[in-house]
Amino acid sequence: MSQVIIGVDAGTTVIKSVAFTLEGEELYKSSVENAVKRPESGWAEQSMVTTWKKTAQTLSEVEDRLDEDDEVVAVGVTGQGDGCWLVDERGDPVRPAILWSDGRANSYVQEWQENGVSDEVYDICGGTQFPGSSLVILRWLKENEPESYEEADTVFFCKDWLKYKLTGELTTDPSDASLPYVDAETAEYSDEVLDAVGMPEVAEMRPELVSGTEVVGGLTEHAAVETGLPEGTPVVSGFIDIAASAFGSGAALPGEGSSIVGTTSVNQTVLDEAPSDDERAGILLTLGVEDGLWTKFMSSMTGTPNLDWAIEEIMDKSSFNLVEEEVESIPVGSDGLLYHPFLSSAGERAPFLNPNARAQFMGLTQEHTQAHLVRAVYEGISLAMRDCYKHLPENADEIYLSGGGANSDFWCQMFADCLNATIVIPAGTEFGAKGAALLAGIGTGTYDSLAEAVNATSSVAQSFEPRPEKVRQYRRWYDVYTDAYEATFEAWDERVKALEDLRQMEQAEAASPSKKTVVGKDTVGGS
Repeated sequence: MSQVIIGVDAGTTVIKSVAFTLEGEELYKSSVENAVKRPESGWAEQSMVTTWKKTAQTLSEVEDRLDEDDEVVAVGVTGQGDGCWLVDERGDPVRPAILWSDGRANSYVQEWQENGVSDEVYDICGGTQFPGSSLVILRWLKENEPESYEEADTVFFCKDWLKYKLTGELTTDPSDASLPYVDAETAEYSDEVLDAVGMPEVAEMRPELVSGTEVVGGLTEHAAVETGLPEGTPVVSGFIDIAASAFGSGAALPGEGSSIVGTTSVNQTVLDEAPSDDERAGILLTLGVEDGLWTKFMSSMTGTPNLDWAIEEIMDKSSFNLVEEEVESIPVGSDGLLYHPFLSSAGERAPFLNPNARAQFMGLTQEHTQAHLVRAVYEGISLAMRDCYKHLPENADEIYLSGGGANSDFWCQMFADCLNATIVIPAGTEFGAKGAALLAGIGTGTYDSLAEAVNATSSVAQSFEPRPEKVRQYRRWYDVYTDAYEATFEAWDERVKALEDLRQMEQAEAASPSKKTVVGKDTVGGS
């Protein structure tokens, strides 16, 4: 008989269940897409019922592939963080989940920033409020959907909803609840946060706070039928996906870093005490995790979509390797061409928060080629990662890298040079699910601690050391990168205002086609 642990990673768009050996080897995986609904512009929601059904489907498919003599030791769950997942007193969803990427509550964030509430909350929980934060969404619901607010009995997060469906227990953990409910020093619930935002009644909606490595319950009879797993199988509390991915990739000791270069760029460091810094840059969050460990992280919008766009629109080549062959010979600084990778229509959120930020090339001349443009994009994403680590409380000299960016040796070497850190590529692929599985193993006594679990299950596929001469060059180019975007803040805001003016002019012109527009002498081209 062989023992296996199953980890569930319920991401924003894909849900995965993975079976692992006790040595960390990936055995079987099932994944399914989970659609994000957008009922209005800027909104992002998901059906809680569908999220559970699809999770049960992946668990069932993994169970079907296990051998008859395989024993499932435990199930661990991680998932997308933040957002607002509400159930009523019967444990049924109040409404579709409002996700971390939802922007409907933006005005409340601005209000809290202006009246100092955001600073009060940061001082308590060590995190920056943003529209997708649970408490901000609750404020929106209270004023815009009072019937949903009144009906809500429990507020928790994606993984917690899935654990409830598996066990019937309403719980969360300190990492998921860190923003905005947990005191950053004690890792316990804070009523001060609720008083600061004028919503003390939310205290009654918070579920039991359970350590990420603690068993919350066993599979119910109903969950066993839906998943095919044995009734009573232990389910462990778990971490938010960001923290689970860090440990799943191998970062478990204070001072180690973890980065996921994918659709976004998630960067974090492991700490042995709650940070006491006064940083207020962008969306910066503190997560209380386990065994006296914390992580501090920033999630930037500057991920691989920049490179996908550049290859498709600039190079018009489908072969990744061919592109890299051309750009590798270009020196640091792309012969004076700088790129700011703020390509997302949502702007940037770390290490500065500006929804109006946009991507831009700077320093372009007729000597620059397509390869220069693409090289500048590679460098822009790397410099954005450096920018995040510069704003984290402890410099990581070893960073475990995963995500699409980890598939390029050329880019990994650039990360090492730009960050002046050893870039470690861990073996494996499903690090969120693996992190959840490791926590399940700790909770059931298979491993003694996070560090022991990581040591027993992790191996390095490849590593990249920084080259001193390149480190010096990127240090200088980084100064230009930050000076340039800081000088553009007002221009970004003005661009948005001007664009709205242009749209209004166009609408007015369309509404009055018979009117002639008189161009004054002070306009360009006037006589």
